[in-house]
Amino acid sequence: MKELVIVRGGGDIATGTIYKLVKSGFRVLVLETAAPSAIRRNVAFSEAVYDGISKVEDMTCRLAATYEEAEKIMEQGDPALMIDPEGKCLEHLKPQALVDAILAKKNLGTRRDMAPVTIGLGPGFTAGKDVDAVIETKRGHRLGRVIREGKAIANTGIPGVIAGVGKDRVIHSPEAGILRNVCHITDTVKKGQTIARIETEHGTVDIPATIDGLLRGLIRDQYPVTKGFKIADIDPRIEEYNNCFTISDKARCIGGGVLEAILTLQSERETIKEGLYADYAATNPAKPRQVKEAVWKAMSYGNAGRGVHRASLAASRNIFQARQTAAEFFQCSRPEQVSFTSGITASLNIALKGILNPGDHVITTYMEHNSVLRPLYELEKEGISLTITSPDAESIAREIRENTRMVVMAHGSNVTGEVFDIQNVGKLCRENGIVFVADTAQTAGIFPISMEKDNIDVLCFAGHKALLGSQGVGGLCVREGVKIRPLLTGGSGFDSFSRTHPERMPEALEAGTLNGPGIAGLEAGIRYLMSEGLDQIRMKEQENIKLFYQLIKNIPDIRIYGMRDDSDFTKRTAVLSCNLGSYSSSEVSDELAERFGIQTRSGAHCAPLVHEHYKTKEQGMVRFSFGYDTTEEEIRFAADALNQLAVE
Repeated sequence: MKELVIVRGGGDIATGTIYKLVKSGFRVLVLETAAPSAIRRNVAFSEAVYDGISKVEDMTCRLAATYEEAEKIMEQGDPALMIDPEGKCLEHLKPQALVDAILAKKNLGTRRDMAPVTIGLGPGFTAGKDVDAVIETKRGHRLGRVIREGKAIANTGIPGVIAGVGKDRVIHSPEAGILRNVCHITDTVKKGQTIARIETEHGTVDIPATIDGLLRGLIRDQYPVTKGFKIADIDPRIEEYNNCFTISDKARCIGGGVLEAILTLQSERETIKEGLYADYAATNPAKPRQVKEAVWKAMSYGNAGRGVHRASLAASRNIFQARQTAAEFFQCSRPEQVSFTSGITASLNIALKGILNPGDHVITTYMEHNSVLRPLYELEKEGISLTITSPDAESIAREIRENTRMVVMAHGSNVTGEVFDIQNVGKLCRENGIVFVADTAQTAGIFPISMEKDNIDVLCFAGHKALLGSQGVGGLCVREGVKIRPLLTGGSGFDSFSRTHPERMPEALEAGTLNGPGIAGLEAGIRYLMSEGLDQIRMKEQENIKLFYQLIKNIPDIRIYGMRDDSDFTKRTAVLSCNLGSYSSSEVSDELAERFGIQTRSGAHCAPLVHEHYKTKEQGMVRFSFGYDTTEEEIRFAADALNQLAVE
């Protein structure tokens, strides 16, 4: 079935758009008021409101009383018209595009969420805010242009000049009353000749022609008008008789702009549909050019610390530079306190198993990932005691014991996107002589994190998420004075005759060959973030998730977790998890992928206690997570897709 476009307004300019769309293969439904006031009535489909039918050139528009009747008219290849000024039919018909062609001085209620593609004609709309695109309606070089950001040129109220005549060719009512036509459209009139009369409370007022010419437009007889209402249009070119029956050049030009906008926006949406990645919380695939180049270059280096030849020294310099960059980024005291690992899971295992001993007490929260929980469960079997509580300083403070050795918690949830106050938790730990381990998998590269200001003893980070590095690289920054037993022992590149692994940092935690190319890419990723600015990145991502939340929060039967209308989006990452009714998260995620090309994450997200907290152990959750490079169009596409699934 042909795609449906709804056009609000059926005046002469709107008719040019309607004609162009129908000829281009769209089904078009026109929405009008119960008493439209077109001046150029001979070329306005709005006249179907009065006569039941309106023919313009070779196209006929018919009035429909019901949706079914409108569908039958459109199936025959004609535009249909319904009296529905408020656009109530939009919810039922769900068009592919909505065009506001009312040409009022302000937006009369068109919103961007009314259809997948929304277009406004002329001033009164802001592209990118209340519609996707605006079409320029002012005569001149820009007429018909598609505006994707901003507004059309403001309406001056002065008609365009035709044959040297401007404002004098348009006539406005001098009084309020009932219009009584004397002349008809296509009549040749002389200046001063009475073309109509206004019946007022005090008598009748004659309306004279302002110039010699062809009466091209005149409001319908017996129409109630207000003072200053535009009622007639005279064309000084008397020879242009046929123009009274054909769509104007202006209307055709604007119609072409509308067609261009619809096709362009639809094409963009189809491109998005081919693959919208919404799983940035798992890994960030949008690597900057600098990262890729750094990885490629490091592939030709030797083995760091395993020789004094050129290739080995190049690798050593590369890794030391990465330590310096990471230390600067996280405000770690010395580069030597930065050790690199295969990822944040390795980093957390090293920290937990290298610090805790039987008899120690450790506190964590129910918002943790299994990379924290599973090592702790293992250590619990070996004699440590474990307390799981809420992710806030007050709850943690209540659980502190004499033997509390460590608090370990996530800075941000990989399920709900909530960001927690690690600074106050760190302060609490420092005051009580407790080691504070921070899991920054979801926040490093988005929020500024300082070991010094946040009182962090061990900061564990992932390289492949917001830090923009490759998979298989991560690390931990360790405060001076904090001792960690190595998880692995082996080659270190020096002191080879010692039977024990070196105790000095960073080699103490780096047994074996390091991932030189991955570390090079990580360093380049952090450098990129520092040059772009975390504030800019964070605010863009927070705008993304706020927009997505606002677009989906009223979808029928949707449940959104860890977020409310009063949520502080400045304390969130671009992560949102939800469910539709009782459908399993895997079903919804599969539908999004297969039908819309939207790649999300379903299930438990390796965070079982979060799901026990929200009672979604069986259903799981559908997680959307967006990145710095995710566009507003993609956000809206994802919201539209979710809404479509909910309605179905």
